[in-house]
Amino acid sequence: MIDKKIPEHRPGQKKKPTCPATMAFEAFAKAFEGFEQAKVERTKCWEFFNCGLDKVGLHKTGQCSAFTKSAGRRCWLVAGTLSGTQPECEIAQSLKSCKDCDFYQKVKKGEI
Repeated sequence: MIDKKIPEHRPGQKKKPTCPATMAFEAFAKAFEGFEQAKVERTKCWEFFNCGLDKVGLHKTGQCSAFTKSAGRRCWLVAGTLSGTQPECEIAQSLKSCKDCDFYQKVKKGEI
């Protein structure tokens, strides 16, 4: 078996050109060195309405499927009028459509 050694770069010796993709990756990595994206906690429907939801997803009236399905930012698809079933959310039941809901409108506009 022949042992192949990778030649080391010696001062004064020309370096081989680096691949453009490698150069781009290294430049990107250097530009974002130390950059950490903060996790933004977004308001959930039960926080917005303060509807009495406890830590296990129970209301006074029963279980909240927006909570149990982790859909606090898209509750209208799970517990509301756009779910395809009878709305179980008390707020949704009082509305003609979730599209009329303040929470729905603020989420869609990116305000919360």
